[in-house]
Amino acid sequence: MSLIAAVLAALAGGGAGWALARRRAGLPMASGVGPHLLPDPALEWLRRSYGALGVWVAELDPQEEGPHAERIVDAERLSVSQIVAVDRRLERARDQEQSGAERMDSGTLVFHAAGGTAVALLLPPTFDATRIDLVEADLRRLLDGARRRPQIVALAQAQSQEASLESTGSVGLRLAYQLERALDAQVIVAATEAASEHARVGSLTPLPQVRVVGVSGRGDRRLLDTVVPEISDLARVARGEVPQLTMEGDPLGGAVADRRQRLGPVMLLPILVGDQAFGAVAIWPPGGREPVGAALAELMEALANAGPRLARALEGDKRTANAASDRLTGLANRRKFDELISQAEPRGPREGALIYADLDRFKPLNDTLGHAAGDAALIHFAKIILGQIRGGDIPARIGGEEFAVWLPEASLEVGARIAERIRIKLGTTPWDWNGRSWPLSASFGVAACPETGRTLRLLPAQADAALYVAKNAGRNRVERAGS
Repeated sequence: MSLIAAVLAALAGGGAGWALARRRAGLPMASGVGPHLLPDPALEWLRRSYGALGVWVAELDPQEEGPHAERIVDAERLSVSQIVAVDRRLERARDQEQSGAERMDSGTLVFHAAGGTAVALLLPPTFDATRIDLVEADLRRLLDGARRRPQIVALAQAQSQEASLESTGSVGLRLAYQLERALDAQVIVAATEAASEHARVGSLTPLPQVRVVGVSGRGDRRLLDTVVPEISDLARVARGEVPQLTMEGDPLGGAVADRRQRLGPVMLLPILVGDQAFGAVAIWPPGGREPVGAALAELMEALANAGPRLARALEGDKRTANAASDRLTGLANRRKFDELISQAEPRGPREGALIYADLDRFKPLNDTLGHAAGDAALIHFAKIILGQIRGGDIPARIGGEEFAVWLPEASLEVGARIAERIRIKLGTTPWDWNGRSWPLSASFGVAACPETGRTLRLLPAQADAALYVAKNAGRNRVERAGS
């Protein structure tokens, strides 16, 4: 069975139980349960549950030249002219987004329309008018399901080879908005990223990072791209440490300190491929009621679709990061850094500063303490740099013990001040290897456009020359190009 057929079969089954229960008990559908994506024969079940003369779904399909319509009618009780009259009335309702009830020659037409889709039931003249509210409520659910159909189809199509082009962020955002529409809930999607080697502490393997990659329209957009604390409940579910949770409180562990907390229970569900977790979703269901029936079926199908897509996107991100990153420190590598510098000047000169830095006396450190200690010192220096630069600055490891920082829109004075800040922080932060203390220092060269060069392409040679001066002048100092 194809994926689409499976979705429709599962959801039609939910609609069948709903329709039969309504026919027997005459009760409204439970909150959160709806005939989502009802196809024929589910439309026929809906018609029979009210003894209606017909049920209609009309929508504008952007993939087709004209409107698309589905109708199930009692051909023995309706003439062709009566069917056409309802068709035309529903087209007007769809185009003008009208809703209501209207008397026609054949009976009472109850209809709802929104967003290019209209649904209707044609009730016989003998229909009990006190049940109109029930009909309207069920039509609203049918309308909601019909409007969600393109998203379900899009999710299924995303399993094709085209899905390999998706990024982690696009998978997360699509899933967040899909679940918000399906469940009327706030949704956050998180992905589990492979632990980087430079994060290793001694012999301990670091836990994978869990990053927020999708926030629905009702969520706090500041959460996007936030790494949640390792001990947070969302991170535990995303790493597969617990299968799922329903909890009260903040599942993100205070990732954004001043974020207004949404009251009520939150569902945490893993995003799986087989038994392996690649992420998780946090869902705040309306009224605290967990989804059931067709809504639950759509939730589980969306998660099942998202799992392989998220896994592929994470693998693609990892390959891209490895090609552009230094494997030891996690900073940009020389190739990526040169590419960023060349892209910074596509249409003429731009203001910016370039810092070159070099760890002092690195060879004696390697020879005395060993190469593992040298790697640890480089990682330490990279972390010092990351902690002292601005948010939009780009650090890189461009050689053995050589580092560079590009500071967009920064003057020579600002570049020298940030280099001095890095130098002082490195010199005043104790560092040791296996209990043996070793003082670290670095030398810096700074160049800037337009102060030392009219174009950005001149800055690398100028910063390198200034670094050479700093080394020969005694090390552990900052030199400006042209001084």
